[in-house]
Amino acid sequence: MFEDWTTAVATWVGANTVWAAPATFLIAFLESFPVISIVVPSTALLLAMGALIGSGLVDPWPVLLACAAGGILGDAAGYWLARLVGPQAIRRRLPRSCWRAYAWSTTVFRRWGWWAVFVGRFIGPMRAVTPLAAGVTGMRNLPFQTANILSALVWAPVVLMPGAVGGWIAQRLGTQPSAAVLAALAGVAVLLWLGHSRMRPMLSSAMTRSRNSS
Repeated sequence: MFEDWTTAVATWVGANTVWAAPATFLIAFLESFPVISIVVPSTALLLAMGALIGSGLVDPWPVLLACAAGGILGDAAGYWLARLVGPQAIRRRLPRSCWRAYAWSTTVFRRWGWWAVFVGRFIGPMRAVTPLAAGVTGMRNLPFQTANILSALVWAPVVLMPGAVGGWIAQRLGTQPSAAVLAALAGVAVLLWLGHSRMRPMLSSAMTRSRNSS
């Protein structure tokens, strides 16, 4: 179902490129707004937007800026919602699947503050509850918003890049891929694997230290 939905959206945007930036803004907003990102396949849709960039169908800069803006406003809305509603109401309304991530996120926020907001955008379970945890723990607006904006400016190209690379490769492979294209594909795969291998132990170690200190 989600795959069909993603394909339909990507096909529509590819045929109506003037709507690429607004569509990306909405997708990024939903990806960053608390809890909604769990039920909406926003990441897959953003990968599809990246593929349209890589294939040359849409202009990259408006889409990139729209992605960053959507991420910023989505997190900001979640933060202000938590400040407005209060911690008790947030806890009562959270889905059961978010309880563990929420509890862990609030612990992380009390320990790391600004960095928890910045890093939380890039970690799947935390991303869905990061703005809520920041609002509930009483994090001040200025530190939250600076971390929110800076992390979104990094996150936008990072989340669009895999799709863009895939779209670029798919366009150039054609029916008879050249040796140069295949070598580039292998190089990208190796770089992604090395990056994942380096980041995974760091994130695991950070999570372990946080749990042990709580």
